[in-house]
Parts: sequence; structure tokens; C-alpha cells
Amino acid sequence: MKSALLLTALLAGLPSIHGLASPAPDCQDLTFRVTASAENVLAQNPPVDFTNATEVIAFLTQQTKPNPVRGIYNIYAQYCKPTIPIIGGRPKPIQLLIPGNSYDHTYYNGFDRYPVPGNKNSWASYALSQGYSTLSIDRLGSGVSGHPDPLNTVQAPLVADTIHQIIRQVRAGHQIPLPGLGERKIILVGHSFGSILGARISAEHPEAIDGIIHTGFAIPTPDQQALPGQLANVYLQASTYDPVRFPSNIYVPGYLVATSKEGRKSTFYSAPEDFSASLYDRDFMLKDTLSLGEAITQQPIPPSLTYDKPTFVLTGRQDAVFCGNGSRELGTPDCGSGLKSQLATVKVLYPAVPDSKFDTYTQEKAGHCHQMHYTAQDGFQSAHKFLAAQGL
Repeated sequence: MKSALLLTALLAGLPSIHGLASPAPDCQDLTFRVTASAENVLAQNPPVDFTNATEVIAFLTQQTKPNPVRGIYNIYAQYCKPTIPIIGGRPKPIQLLIPGNSYDHTYYNGFDRYPVPGNKNSWASYALSQGYSTLSIDRLGSGVSGHPDPLNTVQAPLVADTIHQIIRQVRAGHQIPLPGLGERKIILVGHSFGSILGARISAEHPEAIDGIIHTGFAIPTPDQQALPGQLANVYLQASTYDPVRFPSNIYVPGYLVATSKEGRKSTFYSAPEDFSASLYDRDFMLKDTLSLGEAITQQPIPPSLTYDKPTFVLTGRQDAVFCGNGSRELGTPDCGSGLKSQLATVKVLYPAVPDSKFDTYTQEKAGHCHQMHYTAQDGFQSAHKFLAAQGL
């Protein structure tokens, strides 16, 4: 709770880059209390030096045993209503927004506390302007959500189940008591690790969602390994790096933070002329943590054998995480475009999705964090055009 209050105070004190000093009137902060369970893995021997490739690889490739976990967890969410009136018919779906590693819900706000009209890097602002509601969360172990054991609790299987439990509560009308909410369709939008979590949910609970958008996501080729470039992010224990923002009684060893500003930029962004330097400054200032448990359970990604609903993949052409070696410094990545792109190969995870319900868009002049680039609106438009064509 202490860390939650601390970060809330920090965010509240930050001026918006678009001039909004107080909460948007159409948004509300929520806390979902969920009982979640999953079969995690028992991870051991965490690295001491996170810049030592040998140590890190040994940790990530260790033989593990199943480790069933169960608990009650608090998950922060920000619910926002559309900024345009609903004209006839049923309301559009809710977009459930899942950020990736080292980000909280503000990623989808373009790093504003709440979605601000005019922020060209805010997915949420764009979605709200198209008539969708948004529910953006801080994943378990991030932002102002709960911070349990980062090694053996905050792992992909359990984090995915906390999200599934949120979906169940939304369907039941909990926390967001709106008439007919349980009948509203839900579109899961994930970025990076959020996309991996989305793939788990569509595989394990195909009935839970009505569509999925993967962003910052593709299928790497055999010769593409993101780890070499990511090591240049220089990860340290969060409480060592910034004990004020990340107090040691909450951020125990295993919660990591990237400390190299240039290394992180080379991993997440494309060429310097493709984005605002001041936006990246804000990104680095607000960066969140990565848990060791998340790191060791990102792969393998299970296929969604029976999920057959609309699926869209939106990724920056120069995504160094999924289409390169983790950094532009190790070569300019290229995800390709069209049917032969690495985005298109995501279809292997969705064998039951008809071709008519699957599409991709390669965002030009953009890296892994595609929506933080000047071409962000192109990506937003492509995704929402797909939703409209699918009747969502």
C-alpha cells in the first residue's frame, strides 16, 4: 500500500504534457480485488549481475518444476467513458488495455495521468474519441497494483489469470455498475508482454474476450535473440536504483528497473528523428519495473487452438524486441510488412481464426513502443478500422 500511495502521489504531482492538471471527468480509478490461481514454475538462483550474459542466460534457461500458486490480489484499473455520444444502437465494446514490461497504465495515455484529448500518442484518447470505453490496468507487480514475490508469484500464468478474473468481474457488473455492461463485448489490447498475456488468455479462456489486438508483437526468426541488446538496458534492483520511489519493503529483490537511458531507448524506439526527445524523457522518468518471474515465463507462448474471433497485429517496422536482437545498436530491425512479415506469422498461434478475421499493420518509422512515435495515429487508425470492419 505504501508504494501505491507513493506512486499515486508522484503521478498526481506531474503536470500533463497536454495541460490537464486534474482527473478527466469521464474517468475513474478502480481497484479490482481478485482471487487468482495458476501453475507457475519454481525459479531459483536469480542472477547477481544482470549485465552478465552468462548468469542471465543460466537463469532464464534453467530446468524448472511446476509451482501451483493461489492468492488474493489488488489490481489497479482506470475506467474511462467515450468522449463522443452514443448515437443509437448498442454501445461499442470495452477495450481492456494491458501494458508491457516496465510500463503501467499511463503507457496507453501517452504518459499522461488520464487520457487527454489532443495527445497524439495516447491509444486511450483515440479509442475514446471513436466511441469505445477503456479499462487500462497496472499488471500484478506493476504501478499501484499489488507487489507480491517477484520471483515465484509474479509470473505470466498468474498475471494472466488476474486479468481473466477482472474480465469475469466486469462481465458480472462489478466495479463498473453500468446497465447492460455484462452484455458488452470486450476487446483485449496488449502491448509486448501484455500481448503475450493476451495470447495466454485467448488460449486458456477463448470465451472470455470478443477480439484481440496485439501490439509490439511478432514471431522472432530463429536468429533473432532480444537478450543481447536488452542487457545494455543495465537492469538493477529497483530499490537500489531509487529507494524513494521503489522502497525496499515493497520492491524486494527481484523487481528490476532499466537504468541506462540510451540502452532503453535503443531497445524500445526507432531512429531519433521518429519521435519526440521530450516524450522519451518522460518515458524514462516514469519507467516501471520488470519482475524476474515475468522474465522467466514469457516463453513459450501457447497457441489458441479454439479461439476463432477477430485478431489484429500492430507493430512498428523497427521493433528490436521481436524483430531484432534487442537494440538498434546491434543492427536496424525490420519486421517486414504484408503476408511475409513477422507480424503475419502470429497467425500460427491462431489456427482457428479465419483469414477474414485476421489482419496486420506494420507501422512505419516506429520501434517497439510504436505509439510513442510520430506515426502513432497511423497505427491507431489501422487498428480501429479493423475493429469497425469486424463489427466491433
